[in-house]
This record gives sequence, structure tokens and C-alpha cells, in this order.
Amino acid sequence: MTWIPTISVRVPRIGDSGWIGTLSVKDWSVRCVVGSSGLVAAAMKREGDRKTPIGLFPLRYGLFRDLPALRALRDVGFPFVPYSDEMIWEEDGPDYNRLVFAQGSERQGERLSRPRDHDLFDVIIPIGYNDAVPEAGRGSALFIHAARPDMSGTAGCVAVRRDDLLELARRLRPGMVIDIDHDD
Repeated sequence: MTWIPTISVRVPRIGDSGWIGTLSVKDWSVRCVVGSSGLVAAAMKREGDRKTPIGLFPLRYGLFRDLPALRALRDVGFPFVPYSDEMIWEEDGPDYNRLVFAQGSERQGERLSRPRDHDLFDVIIPIGYNDAVPEAGRGSALFIHAARPDMSGTAGCVAVRRDDLLELARRLRPGMVIDIDHDD
């Protein structure tokens, strides 16, 4: 029997915190958060709506800040690479929703490696939404990443506690997909 390695994200349809759900890989489950405006059908997803698209999406690789505590990610069963100083996730223009590389000193404030007042994006796993043939305005830069300590909703990404993110990274496999939906 064959199977596709899958991460399941399930969020209640009703409740005061429509962004808090459960992320599961086989028998391992943790709390997660999605967009602060909840879930939306993928066809209705729009840039800036703070919603997470419902659907089945590929996970192809992960990126991480090259810190000593994260270097073990190079040795897990999923392709992780440190992000370079030139990397930007494009949220505008002809390369919409693509990983691009800046030259020289351009766009310093948009680079993945820029200094931040938090560590939410020290490890990111791009969610393969709107990326095969990207449509501008349909949503970009959707990742799995670390959640804020208060587990508040994201701008549309899926987030888990930092320690859970590192454990998730160890459970990822090539060919893995993420299945995002309501729990009913």
C-alpha cells in the first residue's frame, strides 16, 4: 500500500479563536495557529486578507537562519538550507510569490536575513500555494514558521511553537504535503 506523507491542519469552524487549530503528522499532534481571519477556500484567498487557504499543498524545501542551534536541520530527512543574505520572498511585481535574490545593497529591508525583533522566521517552510503559476493578488509568502508566544493568528501562514517547529522539521519527508481544512 502506498501513501503520501501528510501534515494535517484542522481548525474549528466556530469559536472565538478561529485561528487556533491542531497540526498533526501521523500520531504526533500539536497546537497551531493560522491566519487571524481564519480559513478560506483557496480560490477566494487574496493578498493581505489574513486568511489561510484551504487545500492540499506541497512542501518542497525549508530555509533557516544559519545559527548554531539550527544547523542540525541540514541533517534531517527533508531538504533544508540556510538562507543567504541575498534572499527575498517577492510579494510584488513579475516575480510575485517567488524566492528571488537581490544584488548588492538593494532592498536590505526586505531580505529574509534582515535583523528582526523576533525569531518567528528563523525556520520557514514555504507552503506550495499559488506558486506553480503565481497569480498576483492571490496570496504570497505563505509559510510554516514559529508562532508568537501568545499563539495569536498569523497573516495567513501556519505557525507552531518554536520547539514544536524543530520537532516538526525532524518529521518532514520529501514529497510531503500539507492538508489544511476545518475539523468538521
